[in-house]
Amino acid sequence: MPYSGPEVSDYVFVGEAPGVDENRQMVPFVGKTGREVNEHYLPLAGLRRDRCHVTNAIQCLPDRPHGRLDLTRQADRDLLLACSGYHLAGELEQAQPKLIIPMGLLACYAIDPDINLELQHGIPMETAWGTVFPMYHPAGGLHEPKKMLMIRNDWVRLGKYIKGKLREPADHYPYPSYSEISAQELFDDYLECNDYTRPLACDTEVTRFREPFCLSFSDAPGTGRLIRAEDTESLEIFQAILDRWEGPILFHNWLFDYSVTQAMGLRFPHKLIVDTMVRTYHLGNLPQGLKALAYRLLGMKMQDFDDLVTPYSTPLCLEYLRNALPLDWPKPDEQLKRDDQGQWKLYKPQSMRTKLKRFLTDYQKNPAKDVYKSWDNWEDSHELIQKVCGSWPGKDIRYVPMDKVIYYACRDADATLRLWPVLQGMTRQVRRKLSEHWE
Repeated sequence: MPYSGPEVSDYVFVGEAPGVDENRQMVPFVGKTGREVNEHYLPLAGLRRDRCHVTNAIQCLPDRPHGRLDLTRQADRDLLLACSGYHLAGELEQAQPKLIIPMGLLACYAIDPDINLELQHGIPMETAWGTVFPMYHPAGGLHEPKKMLMIRNDWVRLGKYIKGKLREPADHYPYPSYSEISAQELFDDYLECNDYTRPLACDTEVTRFREPFCLSFSDAPGTGRLIRAEDTESLEIFQAILDRWEGPILFHNWLFDYSVTQAMGLRFPHKLIVDTMVRTYHLGNLPQGLKALAYRLLGMKMQDFDDLVTPYSTPLCLEYLRNALPLDWPKPDEQLKRDDQGQWKLYKPQSMRTKLKRFLTDYQKNPAKDVYKSWDNWEDSHELIQKVCGSWPGKDIRYVPMDKVIYYACRDADATLRLWPVLQGMTRQVRRKLSEHWE
């Protein structure tokens, strides 16, 4: 399918792949989504369709269910990169755009596989192709109405960026102060303070068994302090601080943290609790995840939990499997199962030794193989192997060096505190607009 619009254009819009209507007419974005783009979204950005170069990452209707690719499948990723690599590079060189706007996960992946759409949608960024403005696919608003406000907002942001009026968030505390706090420091710096009316942001971390690991808190932007779950002396002093506190106590997802704080023996005054995730949900046009929120509203870069724990957990999991391999495993009993045609067949499951040997051989050839996914696929064998080898290590924050845990945990509390005044301002703005509308 060829592109539409001028060959050379300041703005190149890259969709994912043609739908049924586009495939029939051989023009990108001509169906329901196309009308939405032409009549609603482009005007929001101050653009006209006939002045924009519009194309797709994949030029043919994919031979997949409903014509959709799945980026979790290697074959689909290969198809996407093969098709886009063949035509898109030359097309972009000819168009000489000032700005490339990939729309949807597939289009973003074709332009730059490192684009994190949840974090970076509606935010300009530099890539090997030049400046890129990643956006959700406009069809998302038709399929998921709850996304429509978010998509609409991104097109408004695009218009502001084109006019040079888009304000991008910046981290105002690039060198934060995060540390573990002792009981004496808690007593001196917090218990005897004169102001208990300011906001206090808190967060918790747990082990893979959902046991409390630590509590982090922040009462000033760019700062964070951590108390270990086993530090009962510090927790007792923190409870005394809570008993005196009068200002809002902020959590991002209090429903999760509540049971953790209870297990630590802490009693938070419920009337002071403010759940910033709930406040975000009520605004309707923001991601609810803390890390995405902090990046988009505050310019804060935060580490994902998996990225924190996986490098330290994986070696322990591999050692666990290697130690299990030479053990004497019983042969599994044959099982009677129905096949796809409904006929009974005698099924002989793989032995534990065969599973282990096959995985470790594959891992040696391909270290990118997911050890955790393989373990999940052996669910029927979990009881057997753990009875002999002990508990599966899994992903656990306990394996991470403490300095990295401190930074990770304190940053969550710091981000929650910094978000609070921003969310308050956005809420006031919404209320003011609603009030003006109903007057």
